[in-house]
Amino acid sequence: MKRYGIVDIGSNTIRFKIYDYMNGKVRHSVSNKKTAGLIAFKEDGKLNEAGINVLVSTLKKFNKHMEELGVDEAYYFATASLRNIDNTEEVLDIVKNKLNINIHVLSPDDEATLSFEIIKEKDLYGNDGILIDVGGGSSEINVFKNKTPVEDVSLPIGSLVMYQEYVSLMFPDENEKKQIQERVLKEIKNSGIKKHSREIMTGVGGSVRSIKRLLRYLNMIDHNTKLIPISLLDELLNELSHNTKEDYNKVLQIKAERIHTLIPGLIIVKTIAEYFDVKYLHVTNYSIREGVLNSIINGEFEAPEDIIFK
Repeated sequence: MKRYGIVDIGSNTIRFKIYDYMNGKVRHSVSNKKTAGLIAFKEDGKLNEAGINVLVSTLKKFNKHMEELGVDEAYYFATASLRNIDNTEEVLDIVKNKLNINIHVLSPDDEATLSFEIIKEKDLYGNDGILIDVGGGSSEINVFKNKTPVEDVSLPIGSLVMYQEYVSLMFPDENEKKQIQERVLKEIKNSGIKKHSREIMTGVGGSVRSIKRLLRYLNMIDHNTKLIPISLLDELLNELSHNTKEDYNKVLQIKAERIHTLIPGLIIVKTIAEYFDVKYLHVTNYSIREGVLNSIINGEFEAPEDIIFK
């Protein structure tokens, strides 16, 4: 058996998962996360000293856990969290010097490919559709036909970015919701992606999983629902239309750390779905972390310095 540790450094959350690989089979064994909100530490385009300290302390803690749990091979990667800052190399050097950890910053193309390949293998709903991954700092859109990518783009917007830029209280008011929607549409159009029409959109990541959990909690869908009608996203927005304790508690019951980002994420998902005439949302539990693991096992990452051996 070989034990792998995968650390995903996101704009909102840093998380690690440990997987055991034996006889061609992968089993998830342990996971942990820290809601670090790295994007909140971005000043003048750079991750500031406080943000770097949060990153270093979190990775140090996770690294210790993985050593204690007997991880054979650990891999650290980042997406928009470190990709969309002006001092990426400085941050990578600091982490390397302090912890002897190499962080692989994935390009938007790598991010889209890794997510698509693992979902295609494990949990793709239908031959034609759209795959989205709404993170804290960016949103990826991958349009596919016959299980083959047709177009993919990375939008420089995510649930935490939208909260930081547009929301004045905990939940956005009606005007702020409209501003978020207009920004999403602007970024979609600026990306140059064609206006494909697809019936089903598969969602990856914490934002879409939280949406599904909240729909279940509010009895708007049941546990057997595989395809969520997009029309329910409007109903969910209406359920959370006030900055009141009652509405806050609905989110706190299912995902407390996402209380401020769930609605911005919901608006991003809804706007993308409506732009591409999507009728149903399929939520998968697989993620880019499993895609990264699959590529490591298959020897597809060529640079050995990107992997830390324990």
